[in-house]
Amino acid sequence: MPGSARGYDGSMDFTSVELEFLRSQRLCRLATVGPSGWPHVVPVMYALTENGSFEFDADGIKLRNLVAEPRCALVVDASGPKRGVSVQGRAEVIGKERARLTPDRKFSWGL
Repeated sequence: MPGSARGYDGSMDFTSVELEFLRSQRLCRLATVGPSGWPHVVPVMYALTENGSFEFDADGIKLRNLVAEPRCALVVDASGPKRGVSVQGRAEVIGKERARLTPDRKFSWGL
């Protein structure tokens, strides 16, 4: 279901079903924008914060891309049945090789 809702505290309003799914998974696919404008997609382990942001390790190409262009997206999905959540937003470097994606938009399916 497409959506782009933020709570009063600035957090992403995930449904209870979306939150349950996101908390049950550990791996997502992160897409960053490379210097040529082409997407760079890699699997990363993530942690979902209380305010609906995603924290993950960012090194190498991911880190270079996020510093130059913070717009990114990630997908958390599973098969059997097909279901998932995709978010788009901006990431910030929050520590040594650590970043946080704050979603601006979300999409979910099969949940």
